[in-house]
Amino acid sequence: MFKRKIVRNKQLFFLLSIYTISNIFFYTNNFYINFFKPFCWLIFLIIFYYQGLKLPKKKEVNITLIVSIIFFILYLASGFVLGFNENLSTYSLINIFIKVWKVILPICGIEIIRYKLLRSNKNYFGFRVLVTIIIILSEINFKALLISHNIVFFHYLTSIIIPIVAQNILYTYLSLNSLYYTPIIIKIFNELPRIILPIVPYSNWFIEGSFAIIKVLIIYFLFRYFIFSKKTINHFTNLGITLYPLTIISSILLVLFMLGLFTYQPIAILSNSMNPTFTRGDVVIYKKDENIVPGNIIVFQYQNQIIVHRVVSINEYYVTKGDANNSVDYIKVKKEDIKGVYQFSLKYLGYPSIWLNELFTKED
Repeated sequence: MFKRKIVRNKQLFFLLSIYTISNIFFYTNNFYINFFKPFCWLIFLIIFYYQGLKLPKKKEVNITLIVSIIFFILYLASGFVLGFNENLSTYSLINIFIKVWKVILPICGIEIIRYKLLRSNKNYFGFRVLVTIIIILSEINFKALLISHNIVFFHYLTSIIIPIVAQNILYTYLSLNSLYYTPIIIKIFNELPRIILPIVPYSNWFIEGSFAIIKVLIIYFLFRYFIFSKKTINHFTNLGITLYPLTIISSILLVLFMLGLFTYQPIAILSNSMNPTFTRGDVVIYKKDENIVPGNIIVFQYQNQIIVHRVVSINEYYVTKGDANNSVDYIKVKKEDIKGVYQFSLKYLGYPSIWLNELFTKED
């Protein structure tokens, strides 16, 4: 029985090593990322489904979810202070499925391997360090690292490499003291904004690195002193109460954002005059900005109407034109009429506003 266990661990360690080497050489290969890697992990998970994986305890799952949801809400709330950027990935149902396919499966696979290797070799410190280092190497984009100059390397080191190292030390600690599902839940919530959100909070290399390290430290101390010590685990479940004020605060911030009280503001597009840049039913996010040059798309008010058109020239007034229109606007746009400059657009999210507007218009 002991020998069979060692053989299986050697196979797992070999699989982990192959995965890491493949990632180092094919980290940016689309076929490898989108198809080959998730398919391999799917086969791996199917095999291990029949090998007695322990089911998580409900209480520990609830605690992990509470911590992850709190950080997810705080991450979203930071956008109301720092502003939002458009998610670089195309936002559609099929792309969400692709993201889930290529992100969630590798997360589950790598954490199950980590758990099985570490728990079966719990008394070997050197082996735990080796497994952690190998997983860290599998998550670093060495090609981007090699071609970067000094400043970019420093930013990459601060915002990517150091957080990856800290996070994997945390996941190793959690795997040794809990089950594989704990790091899986935390890692999925780390990736969730990029998977499901059309916009993500603005951040730079310093903010990303700082937020990641702070999150690692807080999770470590919460799990160590409130869960693994088992001193106040019953009281810790009361953290669920914290979700209520956080949800209320996030809702208030969302309402204030929709009312236009932050630097970045949204507006629903009612016409196709700017097609193909954006079309009817899209939501445009614009920013208050006084530095306007020809070529900028501006949001301005004309009588009781909000218009989003491109600036073609500037003289005494701002001359504007819709990209889909044949001639410039007859409107004389003054500086005080301008509400902001277009930043990016979100597909289809403006239709509820259009339907409400049409409903009230018909009633009038």
